[in-house]
Amino acid sequence: MIQSFKFAGEGLVAVFKREQNFRIEIFIAILVCILMWLCQLSVWENLILVIVMGNVLSMEILNTVLEYLLDVHSKRKNKKFKFLKDAMAGAVVLNVIVAVIVGIVIFGRYFFK
Repeated sequence: MIQSFKFAGEGLVAVFKREQNFRIEIFIAILVCILMWLCQLSVWENLILVIVMGNVLSMEILNTVLEYLLDVHSKRKNKKFKFLKDAMAGAVVLNVIVAVIVGIVIFGRYFFK
């Protein structure tokens, strides 16, 4: 079990080192956590924000994995692979949009009185 967590940690570090978008999203997540603390949100608001942040970060990791798998599988341009990459990138963007909306709804009452 400990070995599994070690491998997972290594994977997170590898994605962090290789993927600029993941680093940006981690930075934003840290800022959101600071805002969560400063605004003293309810348990439910904190929980919703943590879930949304986890979804964005997880989708970014899945996008990275899919891109690497497809690049390893074929060095040539492939319309089906392009569709898969674009669809996965779209899923990441959709999660980011939802996260922004949730953030506006939750933090809006603190900043837009």
